[in-house]
Amino acid sequence: NKEQSTNYIHSQSRKMFEDLFNSLCGGSTETRVERGFEVSPFAFDDSYNYPTMFEEADEMLNVSLLIYAITDLRTLAKKAKEGKLKEEFKNPDQLLSLPLNLGACIRSIQENEEMIRKKIGNNDEEMAMSALQSTKKRYSRNNPNTHIVMNSESPSEPPPTPYLVAYGDDHPDRELVYAVGVDPVRKRITVAFRGSVTPTDFLTDATISLERRPNPVKDWPDQFDTIGIHKGFCNYLLKERTGGGESKFSEIIGHVAKLFTDEDRKKNYKLYVTGHSLGGALSTLFGFYAASSAEMEGTIPKPISVVSIASPRVGDTAFRKAFSHLELHGALRHLRVANDGDPVTMMPEVSGKQILGMCGLTSDPDFREKETYRHTGVKLLLLKKKQSNENGGEEKKEEDVEQPYKISYSGKKVSTINARGLGLDKEKSIGEVFKSFKKEDLPDVVYHFGDTYCDNMTSVQGGLSGMALNEIYSSNAS
Repeated sequence: NKEQSTNYIHSQSRKMFEDLFNSLCGGSTETRVERGFEVSPFAFDDSYNYPTMFEEADEMLNVSLLIYAITDLRTLAKKAKEGKLKEEFKNPDQLLSLPLNLGACIRSIQENEEMIRKKIGNNDEEMAMSALQSTKKRYSRNNPNTHIVMNSESPSEPPPTPYLVAYGDDHPDRELVYAVGVDPVRKRITVAFRGSVTPTDFLTDATISLERRPNPVKDWPDQFDTIGIHKGFCNYLLKERTGGGESKFSEIIGHVAKLFTDEDRKKNYKLYVTGHSLGGALSTLFGFYAASSAEMEGTIPKPISVVSIASPRVGDTAFRKAFSHLELHGALRHLRVANDGDPVTMMPEVSGKQILGMCGLTSDPDFREKETYRHTGVKLLLLKKKQSNENGGEEKKEEDVEQPYKISYSGKKVSTINARGLGLDKEKSIGEVFKSFKKEDLPDVVYHFGDTYCDNMTSVQGGLSGMALNEIYSSNAS
């Protein structure tokens, strides 16, 4: 019967995860003793009210796209204050003052709609307003009192809806852009990174060599001494700035740690990290180092949740193994959202040094593996809509796929369980896709755009609303 079938699927799913993490992290996923403490696999904090997997993915997608629009608006507001705009920008301070709430953003767009359309375009303005209104509606539904504060002109007290307390956009043309926000309704602190916009961003993406860094969890069993991280992402987030300034990671983690000095937040809130494209890669890296930081132990509650959107690969096999260790021990959760056919999520495959191995210029037998990039986390793959010819003609129409998503763990290839999209599968590479010579399988940059992600996310709401990320980690096993 249906119940027996479901139980069988859950038991098989759990076995696959046990086998996978046994190979990735070493040892068994059964409860065991390490360093004098009893360790249970995926022991995420049960006292926290985690949203459903759809809500986590949808809300973080919204945040990861909003940071593009809010950064553009703040840039216009700064130019207005500096007298660099010919057009009038009304009340720029409401966008530049912190804390910054959703109501201020909405009012600013409404007051400057015509000028914003001219400067950033109709589509971007409409998407920003739509996202803000959607967020406002969501939190008004959860808390009937929030609309009073949202429409209030007085910023004397932080509103009970999401608000920003830090915004790192002093040099948006040459440094990464981030925002730190507080969500009193969901009870979470959120760090959001902007994706690729400037030439510096794109140069960061293109720097695909691997930087060797000390492994922060190297003292645990079966870990490598060093991990390989995409050099461009590493420099953007972890490198000290010119003149001896602190790294962006240190700057951001300082804001986060300060927020968690509040006892209520420390007890009841969790840290989420998100971003789209380059922002997704930075969120993955930030979440990893925040979860493994000895300095933040006891300051930032675990687990830290990363929800990356359209992210490229970030590190090598050693990085993935260290990342998986943190997941296994309940310190880190990662939901990686990817559109089927998004070329960015299939890159980079290997570092520039791979050519040395191909030419036989190294004697290291593990060189190829060391210079190969690997994804991390639980992948939510949003499937493309199928194209079909109508009546045999050239005109095509989109058809919904039978199941518009797949869920897998980025790791060794394991047989897939089809029910509910659960399973483990091998990551596609750009080379493998092009070798297929199937037009419908070819990647297309349109699948990387935010609006495509929004459309595809809407199509999976029904299937994901009853699922939870923690249940995927444990395969729904009790």
